[in-house]
Amino acid sequence: MRKILISLASLTGAVIVLLLVAPLFLSTDLLKEQVQTFVKDQTGMTLQIGGDVSLSLITGLELSAQTVSLQDQNNKPLFDVEELDFALALSPLLQGQADIRAITLNRPTFTLAQSKPSPKDDPIRALAEQQDQPANAGSSSSGDIDLSSLRVQRLSLRNASLVSLSETGETSVLLNQLDADLSIPDFNGPAILSGSLLFKDKELQLNGQIAHVSNAINGKETSLSLISSSDLHQLSLDANLALKSPTMLSGNLKLQSQKLKELLAWLSGSAPALHANTAQITTSIIAGQQEVQLRSIQGKLGEQGFSAAARFFTAQGAQNPLLRLAMDIDSLDLDQLLATSSTAKQQAGNTQASSSKDAGSSARNVPDLSALTAFDATLDLRAKQLITQGIQINKVKLLATLINGRMRANLDHAAVAKGSIGANLHGSVKDLIWEGSLKANKLDLPMLAKLAGQQSPAEGMVSADINFAARGLEPDILKKSANLAGEVNLTQGRISVPALQSAIPNRKSGVIDKLSLRARLQGLDKPLALSGRMNWNGETITYDSRIGLAEILANQAIPASVTLRSNPLNASLSGRFSPDNLSLNGSKIALSSPSSRALMGWLGQVVSKGTPNVPISVQSNLALSPSNTSLEQLSLSFGQSKGNGNLSINTAAKPVISASLAFNKLDITPLMGNGTEQGRTGSAASGSGSRKTSRSQAAPDNSPIDFSGLNAIDADLKLSANSLIAKDIVTGKVSLVARLKDGQLQASLDQLSLYEGTGTGGISLNAKAKPAQMSANFSLGQMQMAYFLRDAVGMKSLSGRGGTQLSLTTTGASRADLIRNLNGTTNLAIRDGQIRGINIPQMLRSLRGNILEGWASSSAQNTDFSSLQASFIIKNGIATNQDLQMLGPLVRMTGAGQIDLVHQRINYRATPKLVTKLRGQGGLVNADGVPIPIIIKGKLAKPRIYPDLPGILENPQAVLQGLRNLGGAGKAAAKGLQKLDKNISKELTKQGEKLGIDLNKFIRPKGQPNQQQGQQNTQPQKQQPVEQQLFNSITKGLFGN
Repeated sequence: MRKILISLASLTGAVIVLLLVAPLFLSTDLLKEQVQTFVKDQTGMTLQIGGDVSLSLITGLELSAQTVSLQDQNNKPLFDVEELDFALALSPLLQGQADIRAITLNRPTFTLAQSKPSPKDDPIRALAEQQDQPANAGSSSSGDIDLSSLRVQRLSLRNASLVSLSETGETSVLLNQLDADLSIPDFNGPAILSGSLLFKDKELQLNGQIAHVSNAINGKETSLSLISSSDLHQLSLDANLALKSPTMLSGNLKLQSQKLKELLAWLSGSAPALHANTAQITTSIIAGQQEVQLRSIQGKLGEQGFSAAARFFTAQGAQNPLLRLAMDIDSLDLDQLLATSSTAKQQAGNTQASSSKDAGSSARNVPDLSALTAFDATLDLRAKQLITQGIQINKVKLLATLINGRMRANLDHAAVAKGSIGANLHGSVKDLIWEGSLKANKLDLPMLAKLAGQQSPAEGMVSADINFAARGLEPDILKKSANLAGEVNLTQGRISVPALQSAIPNRKSGVIDKLSLRARLQGLDKPLALSGRMNWNGETITYDSRIGLAEILANQAIPASVTLRSNPLNASLSGRFSPDNLSLNGSKIALSSPSSRALMGWLGQVVSKGTPNVPISVQSNLALSPSNTSLEQLSLSFGQSKGNGNLSINTAAKPVISASLAFNKLDITPLMGNGTEQGRTGSAASGSGSRKTSRSQAAPDNSPIDFSGLNAIDADLKLSANSLIAKDIVTGKVSLVARLKDGQLQASLDQLSLYEGTGTGGISLNAKAKPAQMSANFSLGQMQMAYFLRDAVGMKSLSGRGGTQLSLTTTGASRADLIRNLNGTTNLAIRDGQIRGINIPQMLRSLRGNILEGWASSSAQNTDFSSLQASFIIKNGIATNQDLQMLGPLVRMTGAGQIDLVHQRINYRATPKLVTKLRGQGGLVNADGVPIPIIIKGKLAKPRIYPDLPGILENPQAVLQGLRNLGGAGKAAAKGLQKLDKNISKELTKQGEKLGIDLNKFIRPKGQPNQQQGQQNTQPQKQQPVEQQLFNSITKGLFGN
């Protein structure tokens, strides 16, 4: 300021000299030369007048000059003006006074030039040396400028500028478009300033006063008042000015604003995130030759108060001014000071919307840090308590320095979010190179998210130890240059996921707790490694993951992998994820579970004892997009079942599954029983293999079967298997085509190899009906019936080649319902077979003594037949047969009865006819023979089999006719039996004599076979019924002993 005042005074003096000597020199060139010489001799400064000079003496001395400049003793520019107008009253000159009526400077420029620093210069040391000097140093009155005879009525500046000139010759404009009027009636009195300044398109009003101008020019003490005001602010300074004293300025500075947001937006060019809109700041100011001190800053922003102190060093020879700011805050509520997050977002959105109108807006969003190279700074911030987002940050200690364009900041400590945090940053604002570190210890995750203006669905404690480095400020450059290394840990984690609870509503599945996470960074060019464990849905899950960070920053497909391990499920997935189209390509997936039932239950499915309970595994290549999922080269196993193929799922409005799968072995047994049982592993082609089948009587399975899932998808499936296993049934090659559309399932078996035979069939299911409706049609032929019947129904007594046809319908929501509602027809036909383990003629002989104890059987005894046919009508789960026919060499048999499939019971009556002559495997069913009805009744797995004695005598004519057809003794016996009268014993004796058989011997009461001899002699025996005695006698007469 003193240089500017001296410049103005020097210029004024030079003009006065010019006017005084002007009459003596009429040549303007000579006039300019004399004035320039005078200024040089008197001040050592260089005055140049490059333009024309005009002089007028009509109304006084008036002078106009163009292109006038003034340089200091070091040839540094101080002042230059395009046009100068000067008017001097003549009469005061006669009294030795100079009365300047007006000085007008048009477009003047005042320059503040920086001096070249010395490497050894230290502003702090220079300040200390200055403070060691005597207090009155520099206050000598020698060399004072005496301007007591000078008066300036008006000094006007029009469109003035103030610029800064660096050592390298670069200029920067500090102020421009300044219009001001200065009145100095007496240089030993006050100077009054009024004017305006255009700053950032806003006009500022300036008013001020210096109490004693001469003292101010000569560096002596005087008072100064200055006010700057606009519609946004008022800044006032009341101080003592002593420009030659070590304390050049001391006083009070005050800033007031009722429109703080607009004021800061005007100064910074962007809307501030402030809630407070009023400001009042006062401070004491002390300015020395090499520093400015703001010793006690007391501020109030809105309702929030704060205090601080600052020092600004301008030591001679220093490369940059040094600003030292110290802030000591007791408590500051930033929530009351700053705008809410929604307001800040709206303001940011408005700023971005306006800037996006320009194509180059992204470049302008990059902060310009060049201004930070113009000064040095230190910051010491200490706060006992800061409050933001309702969360306290305590014991904050921040130290930062900016020296010669190099920044260093250290957040020594801050207690926040139930933990603590520390950080440091250092780098170059010139080269834009940064590096630093961040350490956090047990920060509460929800509180941490709240500090960022977000809400976290997760809970837990976060710790971190991160080092980082980067170059530049633009996002693209930062992506390429930034690097991170370190570790982030999460402990005691818990997260609520309502979507999981909705997906599995019957379990506590909506919470993941006991979550731990370890994230390891080894650089942005290396994958991010994640590992940890968690509890979900009652199980502990451990996990590992890798994510490519370099690809994320390059906006490329991201290589990623994840592995999950738990008791019910192990899973792994790897591939490349494309964020642009949310697709996953070149991926592999693997799933395995030791128990399908446990897995389904864990995933919320309804399970029962009939739910399959076998190991499962899946491996496949995976391609995933928003609308389609493809599994290629799929390999899967389900218990004994092993297959491969391809599968795709179109996830449009309704998922559509398309699959082509080929199995070596397809075992559907786990779907048909208790879920644990697996099918027989013997070869179906040869019919070999055996299995002891235990079919215990069990209650009907009422476990629900849910077919509603079939309504949720459509499907087109092609399945093939070298072997299909259903319980004990083992087939050869099978080809199945299934189509599911709108809950309607149609499945057809185009190829079925079964027990050396073949077959075709189809199944349909309507899942839209309530309950579900099913139908099945099969035709099977040329099978080895011994193995088929053994495996299908546990029957081991029949062999031969044959087949069956069935047409069935049912409805229900459980296995028991499906059997209970079973309706339809089926037939059975067998050729050239045997009833194994039974020789019917020989067994009839044994009925004499064991007639109530069932039939004896032996694996060495067989009954051959040439044909066996039967058809069944099934109604409500009960199969009824009326037409069993069997043809054999010694026996013909018919039969009728029912089989209750629901309760697994049989009630059947078979009637074999015994023949005495071997007639081959052919013949008529009604051929000659004695009919012996047999009852088969009880549990289907183990019925009671016994002769129907009342049935024999219900049709005596048939028995007699059978005896006649035997010829010989049988014919005679028949005739005798026709003559039975009341004395049946006598008639039997007579007829027995004709047959050569003592019938009375067999009719007499006999002891039971299991009685001891003594019991036979002492206990009376119950006499058998007459029909029983007659049956025994007949069979003995027929077959002998």
